[in-house]
Amino acid sequence: MAEINNQIYEQLQQRWYHADDDPVALLRAEARARNPWVQQRIWEKYGLPVSVLDLGCGAGFLSNALAKQGHRVTGVDQAENALHVARAHDGTGTVQYLLGDARALSFAPESFEVVCAMDVLEHVLPWQGVVAEASRVLKPGGLFIFYTFNRTLLAWLFAVKGI
Repeated sequence: MAEINNQIYEQLQQRWYHADDDPVALLRAEARARNPWVQQRIWEKYGLPVSVLDLGCGAGFLSNALAKQGHRVTGVDQAENALHVARAHDGTGTVQYLLGDARALSFAPESFEVVCAMDVLEHVLPWQGVVAEASRVLKPGGLFIFYTFNRTLLAWLFAVKGI
């Protein structure tokens, strides 16, 4: 299967956090609405800070929010420039941002209490590899929290291609 082109994420730079005339503004708004829900699910299950892996973390919208709550967060993405932006917006200075492929993680099995994949699965072929790796690095009884668009033509045009 052909690889999905994610080059747009390399080119966004500070637009991740400041653009109002770009589809990334919708991602930012979506993260502001979704992050509290994710945070609440983690606190309901654990009641204390835990280790979290954020797959396809982009510019750190979720990673940085979770770090502010005291979680030990690792963010992985293939877009190196996005990781630079994420680091620059990490007010805690604690998030470990790593360049990597969510289908081939370098972590030991059962390394994280929580694995998140927000707006990622629609960009990865085959997506099953990401789910398999998330399962492998997730501790028994841990949380796998994901959000993805349906694989319809309209969703693909809007969410993946940004049209």
